[in-house]
Amino acid sequence: MEYFEMTQSKKVENPIQLMGLDSQLYTYAMTEKDFEALEKLKVAYFSGREYEEICDILLQPTYLISDELKKLLELYERKTLFKGVQIFPTAKESKQYPIYWVPQFPVLDCIHNSTVKGDNGMLQKLVLDSRKIGNRQIFRLPGFLEYKVIVSMPVAESILRRRFYGVGFEKVEVR
Repeated sequence: MEYFEMTQSKKVENPIQLMGLDSQLYTYAMTEKDFEALEKLKVAYFSGREYEEICDILLQPTYLISDELKKLLELYERKTLFKGVQIFPTAKESKQYPIYWVPQFPVLDCIHNSTVKGDNGMLQKLVLDSRKIGNRQIFRLPGFLEYKVIVSMPVAESILRRRFYGVGFEKVEVR
């Protein structure tokens, strides 16, 4: 089966910038311990200016997905836990009040030994071990500075059919 890293599309130029989230709690490389420390629902803000793009995936300050994308991903991976962030605009003319979710996807150690990491711990070439993946549809990779979410081909196709905004996929090598 083919697998893809699910990330924010490179076509997104001005994703909304969240204000009011503690960067000590909402970290880029969210661990299980970090996730447990989060409140079930938190309030944050964005400017609400019309040039900002409300995407279905945000990468800053942590990996966040939209409410609609959450509903779809729950169909494929029921064990995923989520903590919410309700977003309010600071601009009075904005009528958008999106809710985002911090996902805690299951961690799956399926890194093939041919994966290449740089001296700084950043990933240079990712290779997955098909024998360790089994029939998993959505999972996270452990041991990287980046928050890597991997989805199967059926999940990626399902997302693409629904035309979520700002979701990007990068094919991952599987051996």
